[in-house]
Amino acid sequence: MENAYSSSSQSLNSTHSAHSIHSTHSLYTKTIMKTSSEDLAQRAGDSKDPIPKILSKLDELEREKEEALRPLTSGIMETGMDESGDYKRQVSNESLKDPQVQALSQQLKEWINDVLTDDHIVVKNLCEDLSDGQVLSALIEKLAGAKIEHKEVAQSIASQKAKLTEVLNQINYHLQVADDGIKWNVDNIHNKYLVSVLHLLVALARHYGIPRRLPSFVKIQVLQITKATQQTETISEQITGDEEREHYNFAARQQERDVFDTLFDSAPDKLNAVKGSLMAFANKQLSQINRGCSNIEEDFSNGVNLVVMMSLAEGYYVPMYSFSMEPEAYDHKLHNVTLALNLMQESGIPRPKCTAESIVSKDLKSTLRVLYAIYSKYKHLVK
Repeated sequence: MENAYSSSSQSLNSTHSAHSIHSTHSLYTKTIMKTSSEDLAQRAGDSKDPIPKILSKLDELEREKEEALRPLTSGIMETGMDESGDYKRQVSNESLKDPQVQALSQQLKEWINDVLTDDHIVVKNLCEDLSDGQVLSALIEKLAGAKIEHKEVAQSIASQKAKLTEVLNQINYHLQVADDGIKWNVDNIHNKYLVSVLHLLVALARHYGIPRRLPSFVKIQVLQITKATQQTETISEQITGDEEREHYNFAARQQERDVFDTLFDSAPDKLNAVKGSLMAFANKQLSQINRGCSNIEEDFSNGVNLVVMMSLAEGYYVPMYSFSMEPEAYDHKLHNVTLALNLMQESGIPRPKCTAESIVSKDLKSTLRVLYAIYSKYKHLVK
């Protein structure tokens, strides 16, 4: 074929040669479309046939172009469907093209990649990459210090959903969202439903703080189909609110200094006196049931003494099944501390500037903040 092609090329002028090559390529292209994939693969390996190599190169260039455009489109291409209940719901094409939706998706993707840089995890498509729970597992472990034992890569649908169930339970626990405020579930995340994925990630970003401000008042138009009648209507799903205010409030909370910041920075010589006073208060409370403490960081890190102090101060009984009296696992300790912080809020104590994770991690400043908050309200009970 190569010799025949060479001899014919030499006998033609340049114009006619270009026309012949174009005709030959067109004919080859039409022919190759009818060729089986195995035949194409066999011909691509034939060094005497240059066309498959050219087409292969064009495919590579096309893939490179798609990769270059990925930041503008990834995270919203796989939108999935919500098929729960009496309806089927799918994101409208108009919303997929909405610059606000694309910007929100892109910012959340960049945030996840920043958080997981040390784990060498790169998310390219939000819905696709989060669907099996593996990335979400790494994300909540990094953000909350949670420990999820079931970390192997799940292959089957059943094992992926089991993994995802465990991960979402952890996330919901840390977010402390009321049941009616949870706008995601295992099936929707696994089905790559964009609306649920965005709701979940926005909740995480707000709770743990995202360095950049998310787009405000993002709405997604959803096509809702009634399963029984196949009637279709368009509903609007609000994804974000006034994110400028949310971002400002989070930043303000992080930057706000309190008496313990001043104590640690400017008056470390008085630290032992404060620790002694708070420990004396705690021991008088705990002595009512023959408990005590000798090390503030250690003795409150599992949450038991905090729960007991709140129950004694408020005069109620906390059922034994609602917390662990001898927690060993990290999750059990975290549950106890979270319960204690919730009991404090229910009694009207402003939430201290700390997290449950910091208490479990034996952070002295966080522990002192919690004890001081309890002391401020109930010091009149100790004589």
